[in-house]
Amino acid sequence: MISQRTYAAYADNYHDSIDPDDDLSIGNQVSVLMEENRDMIGFITVDGTSIDYPVVRDKTDSEGNYYYLSHNFEGMEDMSGCPFVRRSQSLDDSIITIFAHNNSNGTMFADLSLLDDESFYDSNGQIVFDTIEGRRIYEIAAVMDVDISGSDFTFWGWNNFPYVQTELDFIDQINRLSKIKRFELTTGNRYLLLVTCEYTHADGRRIAVAVRTS
Repeated sequence: MISQRTYAAYADNYHDSIDPDDDLSIGNQVSVLMEENRDMIGFITVDGTSIDYPVVRDKTDSEGNYYYLSHNFEGMEDMSGCPFVRRSQSLDDSIITIFAHNNSNGTMFADLSLLDDESFYDSNGQIVFDTIEGRRIYEIAAVMDVDISGSDFTFWGWNNFPYVQTELDFIDQINRLSKIKRFELTTGNRYLLLVTCEYTHADGRRIAVAVRTS
């Protein structure tokens, strides 16, 4: 079973092997990890947190169960899981959604709880998502805690907006549901959603909404 220390070793090796200012260097190292696991699509780092993990594309089974909720990057059974996107996700989509557990030992996306502290954003709030094409930078714009069994947040599972009005509706829901909002959203953005469990709702999810800046 892969341990948090082993995930930390993946992170240390990854960061030691890249030039953060060179997209070719980043893409090459992502390719190396793709050779270890063909589901690999990128590497995510969230400033000020312990979130520093490879990200994979899920292998959902015929019953709709997410493989990487119970398997690690090496494909071994591990209830800590591994951050993943849905099988249907494209890195060219307007909305990229990454899921991971909220583990009691502080691993995976447990540190999204730090986003409750508005002072956190004085020196944090940036997300780095490296892909085979290079580095993408996002800024956290808002944080929502929602019940996905309810009807408040209707963009659960969306990848793209068919119309500008659809994105306006998306922004309206974020504005209405956010417990923390750092800046006003406009249309035409590329979004990254980080999703984990939260426990103030019956079927709650914490969603960090980030906007691509470069």
